[in-house]
Amino acid sequence: MSSSATSRLVVGDRFRDFAEAVGAETFSRLARSLDAGDLDTVDGPVHVVAGQGIGEFEISYLQDAVTRRQLDDRIVLVHSTGQPARRQDLHKAREDNVLVAGLTQVDDTTYEAALRLHDHNELLVDVQDRVHVQGMVAVEAARQMLVAVVERYFTARWPQQRYYIVLNSMNTTFSNFLFPVGATLRLTVDESEVSEPSRLTFRTTVEVEQAGRAAATVTIDAAAFAPGLLEDKELRRAKSAVASTMDAALASA
Repeated sequence: MSSSATSRLVVGDRFRDFAEAVGAETFSRLARSLDAGDLDTVDGPVHVVAGQGIGEFEISYLQDAVTRRQLDDRIVLVHSTGQPARRQDLHKAREDNVLVAGLTQVDDTTYEAALRLHDHNELLVDVQDRVHVQGMVAVEAARQMLVAVVERYFTARWPQQRYYIVLNSMNTTFSNFLFPVGATLRLTVDESEVSEPSRLTFRTTVEVEQAGRAAATVTIDAAAFAPGLLEDKELRRAKSAVASTMDAALASA
């Protein structure tokens, strides 16, 4: 970080290739530089903008290092993705895997949130060796956006029930590379039928937008079923699948 800089980007360690390509910092490199006193003579103020892979946990650590080095007047950390969507909204067991943050309703049919990509997200732990973020992140972010909107703004009308959300179809068009910096998730409800509480249906379009351009557009056809409507059918299909698998295995033995 040079003394002439006025702003720098920091991303999670998982995005090292991206950081090297664009001249950004990784979390570990910036933390080491702060702890070693390498930035004690920096001219300020320098705004360090948090990209993907940097959450409140990492910001707290960096802020502590800045304060210990008495650099608060010269290094300012900028981080504003909003709170991650709640477990009950997304049906996810680990916060690492939540991709939606700061969910808000814009109007009667439009909802927005920030893409929030944790450094240890399940889609990154196997491999992230490109400058851009793999396309499955955009697909999963769109799916999570649909689930979060349906749970928070529609099924919440019947709080005594936990709905089972089924995806009937997802169609994705990729328009641009997605990079590990800020991005917006925008969901539009194109069509819905919510008059019957036992079965709600939705046709939606989710746009993943970054730097003023669409990176991906995902159309989703889904339904939310009240408890009890799917269990019998699901169990019958499960038993049938097991029987078919066993028959095939025995036939080839």
